[in-house]
Amino acid sequence: MPPSQDVAAEKAELRARAKKNRAGVQIDHRRVQVGLARFLTGAPAGWVVGFSALKGEPDLSGLLSGDIAQGIGPFALTRTPPTGFDLTVHPADAERELHRYGFSQPVADSRHIADADLAVVLVPGLAFDRQGGRLGFGAGYYDRFLGRLDDSVLRVGVSDGFVVDVVPSDEHDVAMTHLATEIGVVPLPL
Repeated sequence: MPPSQDVAAEKAELRARAKKNRAGVQIDHRRVQVGLARFLTGAPAGWVVGFSALKGEPDLSGLLSGDIAQGIGPFALTRTPPTGFDLTVHPADAERELHRYGFSQPVADSRHIADADLAVVLVPGLAFDRQGGRLGFGAGYYDRFLGRLDDSVLRVGVSDGFVVDVVPSDEHDVAMTHLATEIGVVPLPL
């Protein structure tokens, strides 16, 4: 179901504010990674799904393959299809290619990981709220992906620090269970 006109307008206004904020923010990527690593040491067993950062998003590369990653994982990455909206999940060490939006992602023929094998999904976003609301870029890739997963899968919003009182939402929006910032990872709602 498409969003109501009011919610769509509120999301568009918040996206503009978030993008403006992101342009002036310096993220301490290592602090975000260290906080996530601490959190993940106590996470349920299974695959941890990360993402390749777009400009302005927290960079998780050190967490996925660096010294911080010792003893946690296994790690996976999402793949955005050339057409359609169904993200797939592949091992983080799979061969990569450059997506048209400029991020690195697993190649199409790399091994797929089943949704049932996922334990934690690290989710990018432009804005988050303290109730678990998330605002993405608006295509719906992550909402469709998260909507297919079992409720036991932890959904960790990875923030550049833009946390607002309320993110406008529709019935298809999937709430985060946790929020990661430079300060650490906290359960939601707060």
